[in-house]
Amino acid sequence: MKKVAYFDIDGTLLRSMSSERIFFSYLVKKKIIMYRDLARYAGMFLLKLITFQGIYARRNKSYIKGNRYEDIVSVANDCFEERISHRISKAGMDEMNRLRNEGYKITLLTGTLDPLMECFKAYCEADEGIGTTLETVDGIITGRVDGIYPYHKGKAEILENLAKRDDVDHANSYAFANEVKDIDFMQMVGNPVAVNPDNALKEFALRNSWKVVDF
Repeated sequence: MKKVAYFDIDGTLLRSMSSERIFFSYLVKKKIIMYRDLARYAGMFLLKLITFQGIYARRNKSYIKGNRYEDIVSVANDCFEERISHRISKAGMDEMNRLRNEGYKITLLTGTLDPLMECFKAYCEADEGIGTTLETVDGIITGRVDGIYPYHKGKAEILENLAKRDDVDHANSYAFANEVKDIDFMQMVGNPVAVNPDNALKEFALRNSWKVVDF
């Protein structure tokens, strides 16, 4: 059976940061996101919130609706090189390398967009990366998420699928994450590690004798 080390990105490998928010501001600066895109995104976001669909508000990617996927991939590569790569935790990379040398498969599991996740995967030399897949039609982004959204309970569902697909030994695997909403998937492995945890996750981790670290 395979042993896996799952690493979250935002708030974990990137301390107190969201890669998608950095990318969002980069798209605004490059004028790829215009006023109409911001208005559409804000309108959709507010609609989901007032109808108590918070998780669906997070799935709202309408700010890049109508763009060619290949173009967004290219811009994501530039953004990663200019604004993100130097912010990746050295301690996180060291831990990743340690586990790799001990025979663990390194898997990035993150809610960030696939184009950004692929940049992290290449930089970290991870074996696999799972991020938010953008739905496309004829190469054009629709603004919707395709497949399981890797956030909160979605991460646990993904782990269940990976266990079946790859015969993963989760009892001897690791999960590194920073938010209380990550508890569902962290509980599925034998070695959960709370990294730069929010207060709720830190309290839960200490109460359950989980390792707590800063990256």
